Amino acid sequence: MTASSATFDSVELIVWSGTGNTRHVAERFADAARARGAEARVTAAGTATEKRTAARRLVGLLAPTHGFTAPWPIIKAALTVPDVRGVEAFVLVTRGGTRFGGRNLAGFQGTAAYLPAALLALRGARIRGVGAVDMPLNWTVVVPAAAPEAVAAIVDRGDAQVDTFAGRLLDGETVFGGLVPLAVGLLILPISLGYMLIARLLLAKMFFADERCTSCRTCEKNCPQHAVRLSGGGLRPYWNYRCQNCMRCMSNCPTDAIQGGQAWMLFYLWLLSLPIGAFAASALLGALGVSTGPAVPLMALLLRYAWIVISIWVAYSLLWLGLSVPGLRVLLSRSTLTRGYRRYRGPESRG
Repeated sequence: MTASSATFDSVELIVWSGTGNTRHVAERFADAARARGAEARVTAAGTATEKRTAARRLVGLLAPTHGFTAPWPIIKAALTVPDVRGVEAFVLVTRGGTRFGGRNLAGFQGTAAYLPAALLALRGARIRGVGAVDMPLNWTVVVPAAAPEAVAAIVDRGDAQVDTFAGRLLDGETVFGGLVPLAVGLLILPISLGYMLIARLLLAKMFFADERCTSCRTCEKNCPQHAVRLSGGGLRPYWNYRCQNCMRCMSNCPTDAIQGGQAWMLFYLWLLSLPIGAFAASALLGALGVSTGPAVPLMALLLRYAWIVISIWVAYSLLWLGLSVPGLRVLLSRSTLTRGYRRYRGPESRG
């Protein structure tokens, strides 16, 4: 397609990326748009965007799959990106691809792409495409990264998927894929909701820096959510609840000092198994004189959730302070599996 026959004049890609997988996909899509004569720009989700006046615009949201659904930052982008009424739009997500026995295995995106697409549609956008791309699984707080040759093979497959999706969309077709994963994702939506509201918080409080930390602030500077700050007398990184478990900190630490404390997770799960939240909810409702009515179960649920949020924050703060105790930091770093995990280095991108 020549520049004069380009389907779109402007292509705006709003991307949220951790280790760089989704940013890589966005840059490749932008290159395909430029090759067809369109102006293309990649913008990080959450940053200000300029008002566009092109005759025909295409707006795309791109993000990784988290908990078989869309992460909070891209949901927020779908709700806040300006000037989408009447604009053609698409959503493209990355999912954790793997390789076994010399074969690439597809990841699972669930509702990750269709949820933000539905939000854009409710705001008046005309959805032109929904798709998913396999990129290397990068959840290194749980599993080690694949070997470099496997990573390269998965990226090659993902690049081909991006080229096919972008080519069809930019040439004027509508592209709606992933209907089977969507159906399964709707069935397991309670699991996704549990991840977004509870498991994400638990995972955020698994991160710590072992004795190899040099206080270089790489994790603090690179975090897309500003969820890491160096604090304390030894300037050690502390992770707050803005953390989305994108793994950028683990992937880019120059000394591989950032770990995920599996032992801490066991402690958190034990803490949440205590019926304190239920007792507190019952006591507070009793003190308020509320015992019946449709609002009681909802209030009890909210109070129990508040217990989860507050208790995990307090427990993590105590454990983080405990890292300053001589020997305890080394002991904790030796008790985590992530110390022996291969770290994931994302594909090169220009952003």
